[in-house]
Amino acid sequence: MKSLIVPAAAALVLSIGTASAQTYESHTTTTQTSPESGTQTTTSTTERDDGYATFRKTVTATHHYDDGTFAAPAGYTYTRYNVGDHVPGVLLSSDGLMLTDYANYQLVAPPRGLEWIRVGNDALLVNRANGEVIQTDYGLFE
Repeated sequence: MKSLIVPAAAALVLSIGTASAQTYESHTTTTQTSPESGTQTTTSTTERDDGYATFRKTVTATHHYDDGTFAAPAGYTYTRYNVGDHVPGVLLSSDGLMLTDYANYQLVAPPRGLEWIRVGNDALLVNRANGEVIQTDYGLFE
């Protein structure tokens, strides 16, 4: 197993007066190679102090599921989203994209306020309130 760890970056923001705020964010990339099949899994993790730190990561799937063709909402063109991006409201309002059976796809149970949706061949864990992508699982579907 090979790991690349990028040091955490902390930014101190000073506003007018004596008030200050600190934001913490760290990035980690891990690549694992299976000795049996030689397949590689790359996981990139971004942690922030927003309560979703354990969920904020990017995964490239090694298991793929045949769940039919992705049916995009009218007028939507596929976009590959990254952690921190925001999906458009049309994806959040399309019930057919919600992955309520996430356990069947070996996805973690979403915490309150988050849900799994399917976009193309990817599974995205998104914040229901603002559409922010918290976790990605690229290539989960065939």
